[in-house]
Amino acid sequence: MIRASLARYSPWQFRDFVMDRGIAIAIIGMLWGYLLVEPMRRTMGPAFGGGPPSPTWPIVITVASSVVTLSVLIAVNGIVSTDRKMGYYRFLFSKPVSAVAYYAQLFIVYMLGVLITMLLLSGVLHMVVPSFRIFYFLLYAAIIYIAMGGIGFFVSVVTRFDWLTLASVWVGSRVLRNAYGSTPGWKSKAVEILPPVHKIDDLALTLITNGTALTKDVAWLVGYGALFFALGLLILRRGSLAD
Repeated sequence: MIRASLARYSPWQFRDFVMDRGIAIAIIGMLWGYLLVEPMRRTMGPAFGGGPPSPTWPIVITVASSVVTLSVLIAVNGIVSTDRKMGYYRFLFSKPVSAVAYYAQLFIVYMLGVLITMLLLSGVLHMVVPSFRIFYFLLYAAIIYIAMGGIGFFVSVVTRFDWLTLASVWVGSRVLRNAYGSTPGWKSKAVEILPPVHKIDDLALTLITNGTALTKDVAWLVGYGALFFALGLLILRRGSLAD
């Protein structure tokens, strides 16, 4: 009964994603890609191959991976905290629907929405850069959604300021790992508990280019995000959405 009721929410959840996040992601992604890739294409003309042998290929990968990161940040922003701040949870859960199941489904629906949006954007990029591999790009997007989105989900459960907190954690982890990751002493050990953002650049380059990636890197990223997603669900189960 509850599962049937929950399933009826999914079309509305997807509609909300499209209207509140999907359109914004598509517009921002299109503008970001156009402003960074199109000037190179016009300047280089026929020399702009855009493929792996081209010196512009790392830039294409950087642009694509940046769009994914920004898209996930937009997608999970307020995924739980908005309902709590605005009081929507009172209406949502006035019926016999589990908050844990509802938000777990919402997380998955938003992931589907992000992947569909990335499919559209990568299709456009593929027309400009024919060697750009759409399937591997979508696989990369799924990994980042779980890794970054899982942390974002947890943050949205425990704080109202999830967008700022997630961005600070993501960027701060990269800065701290770069600063102390290879230094001797306790600091290099301490940064190991931070999100493995230092793996993302290599993952994007190898996965999107060749369809290959180190299994341990993928497992680390996905496992880290999945752990925090599970912790978020656990807090939802044992706590209350009311402030």
